[in-house]
Amino acid sequence: MPQHKTIERKALIVGIVVNTIQVAAGMAVFFMTGLKAMFLDFSFTAISVLSGLVAVYLSTRTVRTTERFPNGMFALEPIYAICKAIFTMSLLVYSLIDVCQVAYDYFVLGDGERIVTGPVVIYEVATVLICFGLYVYYRRENRVIRNASTMLTAECKSTLVDGAMSFGIGAVAVFLMILPAGGPLDFLHYTGDFFITVALVALTIKEPFSVLKEAFIELVGGVHDDDETNAFAESAALRHLPKGTEYEQTLIFKTGMNYTVDVYLSGVSDTIDVADLVECKRSLEQELKKRLHIVDVDFVFD
Repeated sequence: MPQHKTIERKALIVGIVVNTIQVAAGMAVFFMTGLKAMFLDFSFTAISVLSGLVAVYLSTRTVRTTERFPNGMFALEPIYAICKAIFTMSLLVYSLIDVCQVAYDYFVLGDGERIVTGPVVIYEVATVLICFGLYVYYRRENRVIRNASTMLTAECKSTLVDGAMSFGIGAVAVFLMILPAGGPLDFLHYTGDFFITVALVALTIKEPFSVLKEAFIELVGGVHDDDETNAFAESAALRHLPKGTEYEQTLIFKTGMNYTVDVYLSGVSDTIDVADLVECKRSLEQELKKRLHIVDVDFVFD
């Protein structure tokens, strides 16, 4: 397995182990307290566990070539990111509808149950610290491979959302613990999770949208717009120009962890040596692989 894929797979497995522990603890706290926001919290983490298992499987499969898929199945990586973003947005919307029902029952029908915070604060403090550590770990591992992993990017954004949720829920739990009963804000003892869930959805909904957008661009063949990567590829292309050609531009296309670099050339002589063309292609690919690792170069004559 290529080195980049090994790093990606190791990071995903670490995330699965950590998130599985969080799910078990979150479920226990939810059944002890009945706090709606806790359902959102542990369900979100459960999605990370399930998607992480899928990601590990894809990490070992997409790079493999077969007779039917000679270039690998890297398109499965942005498809994975798109599916995870859609599941995340669906969970956020479901949780929003659920707490809106609770608020309606209390404010309109006068029916509600007092929120029990119990061990929520301890759980959320631990979860925030774990999510922060996992977020830093994902980012570091992805930077080692030049942010090439679409799946690690999706997991990184997901962990950030999870940590933000845990921080918000923990803050509300502390507030409800010190809020005196019978005061003007007593209604928060019944509807506090409504307000924090609405705030969390509003603050975090942009993250899955961001993942969805980037993955969709990859899937439909949009040009990669990372300035640093583009500059690196262009400078390398200029050092490996075939004889009798003139450089025009370089376009980079990224699908999962696979890069396709199209170098546009124009002919400036009557003949072009095919052997030299092939040699320049191979030498350029070797240089680009030092950074992009999985890359295919095409010389394009427009």
